[in-house]
Order: sequence, then C-alpha cells, then structure tokens
Amino acid sequence: MKRNSLPALLTLLTITLVVTGCGNSGAFLATHATQVQLSEGNYRIVAQNVTGSAETAAILGLSQSWGLTTQSFGLIPLKGSKTLYKDAREAMWTTFEEQYGSVGGRKLALVNVQYDAATTNYVLYTHAKITITADVIEFE
Repeated sequence: MKRNSLPALLTLLTITLVVTGCGNSGAFLATHATQVQLSEGNYRIVAQNVTGSAETAAILGLSQSWGLTTQSFGLIPLKGSKTLYKDAREAMWTTFEEQYGSVGGRKLALVNVQYDAATTNYVLYTHAKITITADVIEFE
C-alpha cells in the first residue's frame, strides 16, 4: 500500500509546485509591422541609446533566455514583477522623459530597438534582467 502512495504523492507534489509557483516571460511578441520611409527627411533623431531595465529574482527557481523571450520561474519571488518587458519599456520612456521632456503630443518612434537579457541560476536562487535600448526619432 505504501509503495503505491509514493508515486501519487510525488505526482501531487509536482503538480502543486507547477501550478502554485510564479513564472513569467513578460514578452508580447506582436506579429505586425509598420513600414515608414525614413529617407524623406521628415524626421530627426531626438535621442540615441536610451535604455530601460527590469529584473526579477526568486528562490527555488529557474530563468532562461532564448531569442526575444526571457522566462523566469520561482517558488518564492524576492523582487520584480511578472512583466519584465513592460517594466523595461516604461523605464526606458521614463529615462527619455527625464532628459528630453514629456512624450505627450509628440510623434515619436523607437528605431534600432535591441533587447538584452541576462539570467543567473544557482542551486536555490534565480535572477533575470531585461534591458531595452533604442534610438528615438521624432516626425515633423
């Protein structure tokens, strides 16, 4: 009887850990694109290499980055949120506004967008950091 209950207990424990843990990728990968002709001279480069970062950390977890996505799973979250890409993008716009003024009412676009990710995994600790870097142009 005890022999049969061990696999059931392990299965229940595994399901509980998967369902109750926290996990995130934070990436919203859109499948559309807008083409704008930048050869007409109807824009100017307002800022170059504007950056924003976001990070998360957890105990008993795992983080990995592949392509444009970074995923982090942890049983006990320590810091950060589940929306790394959103938080990094908002931090980038905050940095821009601190240096170049409000974005309200302006025709701005991000170009040369670069996503960088760094993940660290130890036996009991995981950490993921996303950094978005972009140039900002303003249309006339």
